[in-house]
Amino acid sequence: MSQPRPKNTPFWLLLIGIFLILTSKHLLTEGMFLDGVTYAGISRNMAEGTGTFWNPFYTQTLYPEFRQHPPLALGLEALAFRMLGDHWWVEKLYSLQTILLSGLLIALIWRRTSNDGRTAWLPLLFWISIPLVSWCTTNNLLENTMSVFVLLSVYIIIIRYQQNNRLWLPLAGASLLLAFLTKGFTGLFPLVFPIIYCTVEQERKVLQGIIDSAWLLVSMVGLTALMFWVFPSSLPYLKDYFSIQVLGNGLHEVTTSTRFFIVFQLLIQSAIPFAIIAILFILRKILKQNHIGIFGNPSNKTWFVTFLVLGLTGVLPMMVSVKQRDFYMLAALPFLALAFGHLTCTITNTCVLKIKAVGRNWMTFFASMVLIVGLFINFSQIGKYGRDEAFLMEMKKALVEIPEHEIISISQEDYTQWTWHAYFMRYGKVSLDDRQSHTYSFSYHPR
Repeated sequence: MSQPRPKNTPFWLLLIGIFLILTSKHLLTEGMFLDGVTYAGISRNMAEGTGTFWNPFYTQTLYPEFRQHPPLALGLEALAFRMLGDHWWVEKLYSLQTILLSGLLIALIWRRTSNDGRTAWLPLLFWISIPLVSWCTTNNLLENTMSVFVLLSVYIIIIRYQQNNRLWLPLAGASLLLAFLTKGFTGLFPLVFPIIYCTVEQERKVLQGIIDSAWLLVSMVGLTALMFWVFPSSLPYLKDYFSIQVLGNGLHEVTTSTRFFIVFQLLIQSAIPFAIIAILFILRKILKQNHIGIFGNPSNKTWFVTFLVLGLTGVLPMMVSVKQRDFYMLAALPFLALAFGHLTCTITNTCVLKIKAVGRNWMTFFASMVLIVGLFINFSQIGKYGRDEAFLMEMKKALVEIPEHEIISISQEDYTQWTWHAYFMRYGKVSLDDRQSHTYSFSYHPR
C-alpha cells in the first residue's frame, strides 16, 4: 500500500513569500544595475522606431549602432514597451516575467523527472535561495531571458527521451539558437546534455547521446543558415558581435584577477542551498532514516548526477576567459537547484509525511503570514528608489529643461560614468558628449 501524498500548500505559500521578501528592496522601486538600464533604453528606443532589431540604437554618442550583444532579448523587451508604453516599471515587469517563466520551466522539468509536480517547490526553494536569482530578477539582465530558452531546450530534450522520439531535437535546437541570439555562446552548454544523460543513465548508450548532441548542433546550424537567408542583415550583425564581444572583449577584457573567480562565486552563491541540504541530512539522522537510501530510487540518483554535471558545464568553461561576472552563470543555476532537489527529495518527503495535521495548519498560517509580509514590504516600497537615488533626483531636475533627443555636454572626467549615459537615455532620450559644447550641460557632484 502506497503512502499518502501530503498537501504541499504551506510550502508553496512559503516559497512565494520568501521570493517576495528577497526581491522587495528593488522590485517596485526605481533604479537598476547599469546593464539593465542600458538594455531598457535600447529596447525602448527600438519600440519607438529608433533603431531596429538588427540595428539597435543606444545613444547618439555611445553605440549608435549597438553590436555588443545579440538582439533577441532587446527585441522581446521592445515588444513589452510597445504594448505597455514608456514607463519606468516596464523593464522591471519584463525582468520579473522572465524569472517567473524560468520558475515554471523548472517546475515542469521537475514534474517529468520526479513524477510529482506538486513537490516542485523543493527545487524552486533551492533556486530562489541563491542570492543571484533575486538580484537578477530586479535588474533586467540578458541572462534572465537566456535562462528561459536554455531551460526550454532541456525540457524538450527530456521529452525526447521519455517518448523515445528524435523529432523533438530540432525544436530543442531552435530553442538553443534563441538562447544564443539572447546572450551568445554562454547559452549553448545544453548541447552536451544528451551526452551527459546517456552516460549517466545505465539503460542508454553514450553513442546515442553523441548522436543526439550532433542532431542538436546540426539543427542549430541549419536554422542559423535559414535565418541568414530570410534576414540578410543578421549575418553582418552577428559578424560584428563575434569580432567585438567574443574575439575582442571576451578574450582580452579583464574583469577579474583570477580565472577561478567564477568558481569562488559559485561556492558563495551556493552557501544557502548547502546549508539547507545539511539541515535536511541532520533531520534524516534525527529521524533515524539512515536505513532508507539517500536517493530513495535510482531515478533520483540519475537525475542528480545529470543535472549537477550539466550545471557545472554551464559554469566551469567560463574559466577560459578572464572576463567574468557572477551573473554570467545564471542560466546554469536552475540545474544545480534541480540536482539538489533530487538529492534531498526522499528525506524531504519523509519529513513532510511526519508532520501532523495540527502542525500543518500552523505551517500554513505561518507561511501565509510570510506571504502577507512579502506583499506588504513590496507595496510599501512603491515611489521609492532602490539605488542611485541622489543621482536620479538630480538628473530628473535637469531633464525638466532639456528636450528629448538632445545632446548635452559633460566633462571628460564624467564621460566614463556609464550609468549616466544609461539613465539619461532611459529617462530623457538624451545623449552625453564630452568633445564639444552644446546648448545644455550637466554636472553632478555627490556630497
